[in-house]
Amino acid sequence: MTQLGAPQGGLPARPESGGTGSADRIRRIVGDALRSFFAKPSKPSLPGDYLEPGFRRRWLGFLLPGTFLIFWALYLAQGLNGPHDFPIVGFDAHIYYRGSAAWLAGQNPWATGAALAGHHFSYAGLPPTVILLSPLTLLPEEAFLWLWLVASFVAAIVVVRALRLPIGWIAYPPMMFGVMSANPNVVLLALLLAGGTWGGAVASAIKVIAIPPLVGERRWRALLAVAAALSASVVLFPGLWSSFLNQAATVQSAISAESEGGFSAWGTPYLLLPTIAALVILARIDLRASAWLVVPALFPTSQYHYAMLALPVDPFLAAAMAIPLRLVAPIMTIAYTAIRVGLLAWRRSGRGLPAGLAVGRPARERRPAREQ
Repeated sequence: MTQLGAPQGGLPARPESGGTGSADRIRRIVGDALRSFFAKPSKPSLPGDYLEPGFRRRWLGFLLPGTFLIFWALYLAQGLNGPHDFPIVGFDAHIYYRGSAAWLAGQNPWATGAALAGHHFSYAGLPPTVILLSPLTLLPEEAFLWLWLVASFVAAIVVVRALRLPIGWIAYPPMMFGVMSANPNVVLLALLLAGGTWGGAVASAIKVIAIPPLVGERRWRALLAVAAALSASVVLFPGLWSSFLNQAATVQSAISAESEGGFSAWGTPYLLLPTIAALVILARIDLRASAWLVVPALFPTSQYHYAMLALPVDPFLAAAMAIPLRLVAPIMTIAYTAIRVGLLAWRRSGRGLPAGLAVGRPARERRPAREQ
């Protein structure tokens, strides 16, 4: 008599193949990875959110903005009255206008630039920047300049509101200097903070310095859109890319000389390795902070206004980076990393945090709704 459930013919039952189970596991892993890739990233903490409300209100509302007056005085003393400046207002807009206008006219964008106090400054934008700004060059150059000045000022307001900083932070010197010169970086920062996925993609098309913050905040959809846009630009405008690549070394050499090495640690060997080490250590603690700081600390030919990329990280760090001296950004990045490591060690030791720092949940989670 055959047992119930035994196969016909009395043959022993074969064990089920593990292939189906492995395939299910692979599908689950791939599905989880895709969901993680396309999921909306969690909202990052606001700068200064670790502070107790009263401490935050005093420092961010009054004391730090008060120091901006000192920084403006220093910058006016050593910058705006120096040999490389006036007329500074709208100067960068002239450079970007002429680069895109030259391309539309069938000329070489990277042979253009503008003169300031007897010094020539070359156009150095990537092909996507040339393409993106080209429709605006149908306007007269002065109209483009004033349009970009207004857009930069509005962008500065958006940055301050997006970070929920007191309105006095509009006077933050690096950002206001970017506004005055009509540099695209102010609009870029506003797009990164308030533009969502497409804003991040457009910001990266304007300038590649927007890519590290997207990576640090794990905004994969924006990065995917950037990759698609760059690929499309290569397919649609191969001649522009070919021209750029043929001149890239010359352009880089020219802007390095014109920027006198920039404000970052890139051209300073004794500071370069410590800065890289600090950013790597910080990335282990806080990838987002490290990604925002890598540009002002390391990017070749960085300028004073690049310090505004520290605003989404920490207001005290951003205020320190507003000191208008070269190498301040990498030095402050190293100091900030040391402080973060020290606070982490302090917290792990079980001791209480210094006065003014929030304990436990972020400060914004403990505030009444009307103050958020």
